Amino acid sequence: MTEKPAATDGKFELFYRKGWACLTVLPPAGSGRPVYTEEIESRMKILKMPRVSTRVLREIIEAGAGEPVPLVEWPEGDFLAPVIRVEVAEDGMTAAAVVEAPKKGGAPPLPEDVEAALRRSGVVFGIDRQAVASFAAPAGFGRNVVVARGTAPVHGEGARIGWYFNVNRGKPYLEMDFGRIDLKELNFIDNKNEGDLLAELLPPVRAVDGRSVTGSSIPARPAGEGARLNAGPNTKSSADRMQVYAARDGNAKVSRRYVIIEPVVTVENVNYETGNIHFEGSVVIKGSVADGFTVEAGGDIQVGKSVGRAFLKAGGNILLRTGINGSGEGELDCGGNLFAKYIESCRVVCRGNLFVEEAVMHSHVTVWKNCVLSGRRSEFIAGSALVGGSFWCKKIGNIYDAPTHVSVGTHPNLLLSYRSAQKALDGKLEELNRTEEKLAQFEKALHEGRGGDRTGTARDQLRAAANTLSVETAVLRRRLPSLREELRPAKTAILVAEDIIYRGVTIVFGNLEFRVPDNGARKTVLKAADHEIVESGYNYREKPVLVFDESE
Repeated sequence: MTEKPAATDGKFELFYRKGWACLTVLPPAGSGRPVYTEEIESRMKILKMPRVSTRVLREIIEAGAGEPVPLVEWPEGDFLAPVIRVEVAEDGMTAAAVVEAPKKGGAPPLPEDVEAALRRSGVVFGIDRQAVASFAAPAGFGRNVVVARGTAPVHGEGARIGWYFNVNRGKPYLEMDFGRIDLKELNFIDNKNEGDLLAELLPPVRAVDGRSVTGSSIPARPAGEGARLNAGPNTKSSADRMQVYAARDGNAKVSRRYVIIEPVVTVENVNYETGNIHFEGSVVIKGSVADGFTVEAGGDIQVGKSVGRAFLKAGGNILLRTGINGSGEGELDCGGNLFAKYIESCRVVCRGNLFVEEAVMHSHVTVWKNCVLSGRRSEFIAGSALVGGSFWCKKIGNIYDAPTHVSVGTHPNLLLSYRSAQKALDGKLEELNRTEEKLAQFEKALHEGRGGDRTGTARDQLRAAANTLSVETAVLRRRLPSLREELRPAKTAILVAEDIIYRGVTIVFGNLEFRVPDNGARKTVLKAADHEIVESGYNYREKPVLVFDESE
């Protein structure tokens, strides 16, 4: 038995499109009710459409094609049409469109309507047909949609270097917003085996002009000279000099624009079994360094566990995965950056940046660039710090007013030269005073007729010594003002204390001194102006910026 089709009434739609009143009729199904001409005429009257003969309407109803049929020209119906707005980006690389929904009686836009609006706005290139088609559905109305994209120019590049080892290892501070540096994740050593490919020259990139959405050409920069691949010690070049390979096992790195393999020594511990280590390459110590031992490396030094009263000197970086307690005798000296969990009771000379997780205590540190304490505690307690760049921590000093001195923004060599000259002047003045007192005693003795030739000779020697000391003192007096002038701190240097600076702390920028109030200074940022130190509050949502100079 054949099922009867479900009864569906006929439907019609009247709308404006492109200057015409259009009609679409869907016929009924089964025993559904048909569309009547009176209904269409009534709707046309409401929409104020021009009249159409009943015969024409009847023919369209009888055809029931379900497709729009133009009825009559109706330019006045334009107010019902959707509004299409097009905006071209300033750089000409994108064009976006917004379609406001048509009023009742207006048809949704056809893709050609949107494309016509694009052409009127000068958009002729990179049109996204799928995005244009999305405006036909109500969900697309009112949305700002990118409907055209230009083609960016491909700038020419000379030969480039493809690296097969990490050339930026050990620099988390360049990516992290002063979050906690995880020393366990750092690794300065990238061991390669003999014959491994280290780097190769990649072919140059040909310049290709781009094109904006308005069709304008965007010229591409021509290729430059390109990189040069230089094979350094313990490496070898391919016959065409396009690749560099390791000639021996070791640490791959770039030094002064040369690819090199640095020999690596790995030991469990440094103690009486190994003795002191003096090595031209890098040294990896899996365990600890015992008291009284020395480790000197031309490259980097990595220590997995503790360091005691030892001396570590590296031409490159030093990484202490735990830290050092030098008991007043430990020393660290590195030509690059220094990373440690803590530093206690030792002397540090760091010609790069110093990064400490937890604390620096009872130590004297000299840092060419920045000093950053970024862990949970981030405390600098007692001792001194000479920092050429900026200083960042949570706390400086402690509640017991431990004497703590921090100098910021002046290169340590300049500050040490000034202090040395000042100390030398003070010493010369004391010596001159003692010499003049003795000279006065000899002069008095000779004036009173006491003493003989030996007294006169001694007087003459003291006069000569006093004259020499006067000249040396005058030279130092003339030199000090120029040295003091060079102590002007860098404009980019800042001191940040996220929590507190306690009383008993001395902070200087060059020859400017910041006096900490008796109740301390909380959440403070200090920066040197022309003649004073400017203090402002610290806001963790708007952290100040440190300048990291990573040039070799």
